[in-house]
Amino acid sequence: MKFKLIIVLTLVFCAGILSQPKLVIGVTGGYNLPLPQLKGTIDSVNSTTGESYWVKTGYNVGLSGKYALDKKKKIRLVVSGSYNKFSGEETYSHTNNVNFHTNMTIISAGLGAEYSFSPREKTAPFIGLDLTGNFFSGKTEVTVTAASTSGNSDHNTLGTTTTNLTSVSRYGIALGGGVDVAINKSIGALFGFKYHWDNLINKQYNATAAAGEYNLNDKESGSLKGKNIMYFQIYLGISFHFGQGRSK
Repeated sequence: MKFKLIIVLTLVFCAGILSQPKLVIGVTGGYNLPLPQLKGTIDSVNSTTGESYWVKTGYNVGLSGKYALDKKKKIRLVVSGSYNKFSGEETYSHTNNVNFHTNMTIISAGLGAEYSFSPREKTAPFIGLDLTGNFFSGKTEVTVTAASTSGNSDHNTLGTTTTNLTSVSRYGIALGGGVDVAINKSIGALFGFKYHWDNLINKQYNATAAAGEYNLNDKESGSLKGKNIMYFQIYLGISFHFGQGRSK
């Protein structure tokens, strides 16, 4: 009985939310362009400097909900989430031949505000700012294909060594904008971008890590410089408008 009551109440709540004339839900996907110091090219000179996370490219998948706070529906409260995956690969020679592959995953949850310039028109540009919580994970694979006989200890063992990024959280901001183009009164096409700074708050440095793991280590420590994890998120998708009364 209690289970049925919970289901009924959940359905009523969802129906109430979806019937609101001020709600817009967006489903998006796109390309991530990492910026220094997230992006970098690894080689025999900088392989141990820790100056970058050595990724080159990435992609994103996102979901957002926007609720208008004023009668004109220009000012909106925004709740969002996105899955961001970055990767990089490089082959270089040191005292041996080394293939380096790394990836980083950032799951980002945002709460912010948005201003829509013309929410009832066919073309509705907007700008917004989010406060974000960001959750990091990833791994690195280093494959030695030709070991050194010089006695140098750098990657002397043939084969692949895998290490995992210790899962951590950081807090940041996302500033962006875009345009929502009406397909009909209920559906639109989204085009936009966001500039992410995902470790503005809570940077840390840990000198030790568990076996088979490595730390994000984005805070300055000794000769190791602090790192800012920044990237551009370019996306497109579909928006669903509930009672917006937009022009076709």
